[in-house]
Amino acid sequence: MASDGKDIYQRFELQVRTPKKRAPLDAFLPAPDSLESSVAPQLPPPLPVPEMTPEEANMFRRREPEEDEPAGAPKPRAKKKAAPKKKVESKSLQDEIAEFMNRDETALAPDDDLSSLVDHALDPKPEPDKKN
Repeated sequence: MASDGKDIYQRFELQVRTPKKRAPLDAFLPAPDSLESSVAPQLPPPLPVPEMTPEEANMFRRREPEEDEPAGAPKPRAKKKAAPKKKVESKSLQDEIAEFMNRDETALAPDDDLSSLVDHALDPKPEPDKKN
């Protein structure tokens, strides 16, 4: 195949480096044959794999069930018992609202100290710096 001793990749590299139409700049460039190939030469083919012995071949063969062994039926899955349902007490809407309102009285109470924060936030004059 390769009459010049180059493999297919090296011949392809040489063909790519050689332009079909020569440009004036090509006169100053080295010849494509003189450049070192960036493609490594193809390695020799790997050594053949030794044949397997019959014992080794048996290790990889699928084991078939013997006639003496009974074909075990698959075991049925264990069924999970359903959890008992929780009994929900029915309350009236008024009872639920009363329970919600009495749950945490501090969360529903308005803050008393907001007035001082609002007064300082709306005051256009900043406080004078205190000097020691």
